[in-house]
Amino acid sequence: MNNMDSPAQTGGPRIIDLRHVTCGLVPAILDALKSLEGDQADVLVRAGIETEIINGFGTGGDWAFQFLPSFGHGLARFSRLPADRLTRVRLDLLDY
Repeated sequence: MNNMDSPAQTGGPRIIDLRHVTCGLVPAILDALKSLEGDQADVLVRAGIETEIINGFGTGGDWAFQFLPSFGHGLARFSRLPADRLTRVRLDLLDY
C-alpha cells in the first residue's frame, strides 16, 4: 500500500512511500505517478536503488527526477515536465 500525504498536509510535494517494493519498482512508480494530481512527488525507495531508477527514467518521458539527500532510504523527486517538452524526437540507427 502506498502512503500518500496530500501536499496541503505536508506543505510540499506529495510523498509516495515505496520502500517496501523489492521487485517492479519502476512500474510501481509509474502507477503512482499516473494518479498524481500535482506536478511534483517525492518517492521514498530502498537505499541504494538509484541505479534502477536512473535506468528506468533516465531516457526521457513525462517526468524529470533528481535524488535528494536522505537518511535510511532513497528519495527521488519527480517533477512533471511542461507540455511543450513532451514532443519527443524519434531516433533510429539511420540517425547515427
